[in-house]
Amino acid sequence: MRTAVKISAIVLAFILASAITLAQNNQCKGQKQAKVPAIKGLTYHKARKKLLAAGWRPLPKKSVSRTKNPEEIDDPDILAGNGPIFWQRGYVELESCSGTGLAYCSFLFKDAYGNRLQVVTSGEELPEQRIYAKVNSLKLFCRGQN
Repeated sequence: MRTAVKISAIVLAFILASAITLAQNNQCKGQKQAKVPAIKGLTYHKARKKLLAAGWRPLPKKSVSRTKNPEEIDDPDILAGNGPIFWQRGYVELESCSGTGLAYCSFLFKDAYGNRLQVVTSGEELPEQRIYAKVNSLKLFCRGQN
């Protein structure tokens, strides 16, 4: 189990590095797309509301049960860090969370034109202390792009 969590953290770090490199351009040239609102630095909860209002829809990546009990979550990609908190809130777009480092989490959305938007957060999610993870980076995958 620990190996799976470590692998998830490494994969998420790679995704973040790629997202930071490519996040400068949030437009699909010559293609229709939903507007990408300015969400960098916002809490994920506020950013998610703006994305939904702009036409982005959660793209579920997990097929695990919709349990609300953290002890019943068996997917190593969402078991660590902020994963159980976001999963319990019904954020089906959650791809993975790291259990170490800067507490990165990755979320995936899709627009009506087939484009995908990956949102990466960092920071602890401690609602009882009014501390929330914030959007760190974005990566737009235009339709037809891997």
